[in-house]
Amino acid sequence: MKKLLFSLFAATAIAFFAGAACTHSGTAENYTLTENTATLLVFTAEGIEGDMSLKDYLDGLKDQGDITYSIADGMVTEINGSKNPADFSYCWMFYTDLTTYEGATYANPEWGTYEYGGKTLASCSNGVELTPVISGYTYAAVYQQF
Repeated sequence: MKKLLFSLFAATAIAFFAGAACTHSGTAENYTLTENTATLLVFTAEGIEGDMSLKDYLDGLKDQGDITYSIADGMVTEINGSKNPADFSYCWMFYTDLTTYEGATYANPEWGTYEYGGKTLASCSNGVELTPVISGYTYAAVYQQF
């Protein structure tokens, strides 16, 4: 019984501290978009202060009224009215040229690429809550058919 209680306590503590480590407090001078349609959302981050995730940036765009979006279970399910269908024949996929940063990998070209503005963006390897937004890097959300 003691082992079970300890295991439950340890799992709860790990989940709490992992969640706390993922909180972001960053802001952007301006939340801007290069493309904003029902199938493509692109921005190049500028003027980022503090730790900011891709979700934080999307929240900023939503708060300013530039986009609508929803997220469920860590997955973006809708942007600007385009929703992931139940059969996932279409999905919102995220790409960036921020492949590695401070020793961590955030995008992998082996999982797919997207060409935009003369740049090759790689498929994000983390969810929007764990992908950092760093000034000067480009981020794209693409509604793709599978």
